[in-house]
Amino acid sequence: MSSEAIAHRVVADRSACCGYGTCVEICPEIYQLEGGLVVLTMDIVPPELLERAIEGAESCPQSALVVEMVEG
Repeated sequence: MSSEAIAHRVVADRSACCGYGTCVEICPEIYQLEGGLVVLTMDIVPPELLERAIEGAESCPQSALVVEMVEG
């Protein structure tokens, strides 16, 4: 049995971001706009924000955001 916890993080492709801000509207705790491009406010997504972080990533019309699992 593994004792490693599974966490999630968001990866942003800022070169693909067009600054629509849909991610910010859905989950401003994780996503912000700076200079018209997305910035992430934290490295690891807290479990209570995971659903909204995924929804925010999926809302990006440029597919510039991906939520991925990390072990550690």
